[in-house]
Order: sequence, then C-alpha cells, then structure tokens
Amino acid sequence: MKNFVLAILLTLLLIPASLAGQKKSNLGPYTMFEQMIFPQKQERILSYLADDCARGRSVGTLAHQNIGKYIRDHFEQYGLKPFQGHYYQHFMCDSVKVGRNVVGFIPSIIPSDKYVIISAHYDHIGALNGFVYNGADDNASGVTALLNLAEMFGSMYKAKMGPDKNIIFVAFDAKEMSMAGSRHFVKNLDIPKEKIVCNINMDQIGSTLEPVHEGISDYLIILGENTLAKEHRGKLGICNRFYNINLDIDYTFYSSKAFTELYYKLSDQVAFEEAGIPALLLTSGFHKHTYKITDDLNIISYPVLKKRSVLVFYFVMML
Repeated sequence: MKNFVLAILLTLLLIPASLAGQKKSNLGPYTMFEQMIFPQKQERILSYLADDCARGRSVGTLAHQNIGKYIRDHFEQYGLKPFQGHYYQHFMCDSVKVGRNVVGFIPSIIPSDKYVIISAHYDHIGALNGFVYNGADDNASGVTALLNLAEMFGSMYKAKMGPDKNIIFVAFDAKEMSMAGSRHFVKNLDIPKEKIVCNINMDQIGSTLEPVHEGISDYLIILGENTLAKEHRGKLGICNRFYNINLDIDYTFYSSKAFTELYYKLSDQVAFEEAGIPALLLTSGFHKHTYKITDDLNIISYPVLKKRSVLVFYFVMML
C-alpha cells in the first residue's frame, strides 16, 4: 500500500522531537489486528504444538502428521486458500521418510504480482531414549507466530482492508533433515523470483534468554537485511519505532561477522537466499535449552513473542 507507506514517512517527519519518546496514539484500523494476539491464544496454540502427545514432532510419525493437520485446519479457518490447489506439499526427505509442507496463501485485495512468503518450520527431533523433545521454542514458537499472522492477514482480507500483495504462509517440514522441506518448496516454486519481495522466516523466536544487551529482554535478532532490495532496507527499524514496538534489534549475531554468516545458514531462509530471493531470519538465538528436553513451555515469553509477531505484520504492510 503505497499510500500507507507515504503516510508513515510523512508522519515521522512531522513528529516533534519532544514527542518522539511518547506512546503512539490510536493509529486507526490496524490496531484491531494487533489485538487478535493475546497470551491465552498464543499459549493455546503453542502448548498444543509442544505437548508430549506430539512426541517431539519427528518427521513421518503419526503425531507429527497430526500437527500438520492442526496447522492446515487453522489455515482454512483463517481464510487462507490452498496453494497451487493443495494445502499439503509432499516430498521425500530420504529414501524412507516422506515430509509434508503445509502451505496456504492470501491473495492481494487489489491486483498484484508481488509476493511475500512468511515461514516457520514445524518439525523437531522427536523422542529419543525415552525422552520427548518438545521444542517449545524450537520451533513451536515460530509456528505460533505464523498462525497468529495468518489470522491477522486473513481477517484483514475478509474485511476487504488488504493486503496489497499476495502473502504465502508455509510451515516447513524436515528442517531438521538438512532443510529438505524448504529446499523442495523453493525448487518447485513456479513464481518468478523477481516477483518475490522477500521470505520472512521465523525460527526459535519465543524466548528472552539470550538478550542482545544485558538486561533488555525485549529483543530480536534479524539476519539477512542486506539481502533485501535497497528500498526495503531500514523499514524494519521504522516499523519498530513508529509503532512503539521498541524491540532491541540486532542485525548481526551478537556483533560477530563469522557467527552471523554461520547462523544464517542454519535455517530455512537460506534456501531462498541461495536461489537469489531476499530472505530474513528472525530469531531470539540459541540458548542452554536448545535441542534439550528442557525446551518446554516455561521458557516462552508470550508478550515478547507478540511484539515480534506485530513487527512482522507492520513490516509486511510497509513492503
């Protein structure tokens, strides 16, 4: 929405310096979509994804397939349409296991050939030696944000208020198997890459355990902004400030160039980047519970998870 972007930029220019630190006033109809995210809803979704009954969401298991159906049902409930005629995209992970991406999309409210792809992987490492690895942060948190955003944009579409570009939502399978799901998705994507504004991938986005700066729990690590077209760089920061989200954003992995490059390659957005498509990774970093049985519901911060999700919402609106 060009008018939407112009309005933001004009408002930023007109805000007196003395008011810069104050809370935003009512910004109109978009706040109604923010209010769709609240802790009880977030916890209901995340606790289902990370329940012991899901058995750690190991690829190909019956419990894992049930999680895929849960995501698919929510996509349909929120008004997302099947992508290329289907919600499921099957693929071979190896010679034995079959993976299943779950994909839905919301068309632009006005004719557009531009696409944004929002993603999160829903598989985890399963149950080992009698212990269930629930993966609450990795990556039930990302899928929770994905479903929250699907509801927000689905409701916007039903209300005929937007979006002004096509949005594809994809829950990737088999990230823990060399990112087989995202690689299959990108390889079989029949949209010209120049029509894809960017991929926004959320992986391990629910904790506040490894802040960028000591004592600031409202933080977010965003990698890959340099892959965006020049006109889109900096918009994350504008949204963060203008909408009073006020996350402490680091565009590196704790100021280390080497670890930034390494960590960026560890999740599904890299399949897009390798194909020449702009791609972002949003994460709260790895911590002492990553890939351990202690990655459970008690380490999730729902208020901060909401802030991170709301930032994605406004960023997509501004693209």
